[in-house]
Amino acid sequence: MKKIIKVFAVLLISTSVFAQVNQEPVKIMASTSISIDTITIVLDFKVADDWIVYDSLGGDVGPIPLSFNFDGLNGLELIGINKPKTKHKFDDIFEVNLWYFRKEAQYELKFKVTSSDTYYGSVLAEYMSCNLNSGVCLPPQIFEFGVSK
Repeated sequence: MKKIIKVFAVLLISTSVFAQVNQEPVKIMASTSISIDTITIVLDFKVADDWIVYDSLGGDVGPIPLSFNFDGLNGLELIGINKPKTKHKFDDIFEVNLWYFRKEAQYELKFKVTSSDTYYGSVLAEYMSCNLNSGVCLPPQIFEFGVSK
């Protein structure tokens, strides 16, 4: 009987973790606004309850923080990134300061148009999310947003 209870408990825990991992806790919507010589890409993050996304680290070790890659853009030059206000904590496991956000966050990436004819390419956002209740962390995810004229 004890063996059956143990097997049932393991299955129940496994199912719970699997359900949490499969729920896609982070959704990102992207939009653009264009003026004569600039383009702004807005990334709206919506984060499920009890999940966080790491924004930055105060050291070299820890979870993967949010990062942007613009290497694939042609005809655009990054001017700046407006970041939302994030929360801060010291993580005992990694022994590093972590900045993160919950529920929602908006990042504005502003680019100067360097080519009058055309611009094209992709902006990549890599991020990692973790569940505050179970401690489950998902592998880093990549969101890709294409722009072109």
